[in-house]
Amino acid sequence: MSIQQNEIKILDQLLLVDLSGIHLWTARKKLKPEMLEGKIPPAILASLGSMRVIDPEKLKPFEKIKRQATKVVEECGVRFLGGYAVSQDKIQEVVDRLESLKSQFYDLKNNFLPNYERWITEWIDKGWEKQEWRDAIRTSVTPKAQVDAGMHFGYAACRVSPDGDKHLSNTLGTQVRGLSDQLYAETADTAERLLETGLATRGHVTQTTLNTVRKINAKLRGLMFLSSEVKALTEHIEEVLAALPKSGVVNGSQYNSVVALVSALSDEDSIKRLIKNLNIANGHEDASMAFVPALPSVETEAPAGVETEAPTAVEIEAPAETVAVVAVPDAEVPADAVTMVEEELSASVATPSCHDSINEVPATPEVVEPAESVPVEQSEEPLVINPSEPDMPFGTFWF
Repeated sequence: MSIQQNEIKILDQLLLVDLSGIHLWTARKKLKPEMLEGKIPPAILASLGSMRVIDPEKLKPFEKIKRQATKVVEECGVRFLGGYAVSQDKIQEVVDRLESLKSQFYDLKNNFLPNYERWITEWIDKGWEKQEWRDAIRTSVTPKAQVDAGMHFGYAACRVSPDGDKHLSNTLGTQVRGLSDQLYAETADTAERLLETGLATRGHVTQTTLNTVRKINAKLRGLMFLSSEVKALTEHIEEVLAALPKSGVVNGSQYNSVVALVSALSDEDSIKRLIKNLNIANGHEDASMAFVPALPSVETEAPAGVETEAPTAVEIEAPAETVAVVAVPDAEVPADAVTMVEEELSASVATPSCHDSINEVPATPEVVEPAESVPVEQSEEPLVINPSEPDMPFGTFWF
């Protein structure tokens, strides 16, 4: 099977950005046994079988710029063919930011090279315990011209198109088909790191954390052309974010909605289930219906004086795409036995706006007033259990 037309359309909307042209000088030389003379050097001088020939602090600015370059493409691109697939709508922004980093890189380099010999000498004379270590540094120094040639900031951006060869084009098509899964994997990785900071137990969320969620959504929206299924996901994230304040700490039910969202995004399979149920919900009622927690079974007891056949067990199960509202079959329950307030149900669900799509039910079922020994006739109206009543366990979130 050759590459499909929709996969060619995806390629038409992206560019491949390659950062393999960014090269740094590590300032490390292989550590030889004769350099040790029976004593292990301190970690700042030697580690993992290699020895530093210059103060590592002098190289950290270059390492920082390389990390920033990677961050630029990771924020709006997805890993592809050894580089990053970036939307053509974002490519100019990416290039501008990379050019700025490139300029900073060469400014640093122009300051580094004139001071190279002096910094080497300072490192040798740092006051190492053994003369053999100082001699080892001196004999391992890299010539400045070699250092100059080894420090470079380069990148490339290009279009990708299928070859006329059927086998080669099919191979490319396979890579294109995997882009959406790669996007989900990278989204899950970012969300999982947020959870690892203690988000789920902190009790509040800062704007810094919310900015990370906003960046996740911006990346998904920018790459929405990879899969039509991503659209429902981005719309849901935007709905959650829109309900949150733009400044200050977020807590309470709004905090719960953030935790629920980040948890749902922290695993690839969970993301796919989320998208599936969002699409199902959008086809019927409201997308928020996909996030109703499972509710426990609750047993109700009729008060004395009212005859019942047996205690009435009402089990409410909430599948991913809807809320289960189960009518009580042929049970004699007085009107005040169970009450339900729609707003209280929504308070037990982390996802905002969930109650908007819950079918309205009467606050209390209609019943026939009992005679002395005549059982109460139960209304056919549905009975709903309130999960927020005391002594009732809270449902778990579905992701």
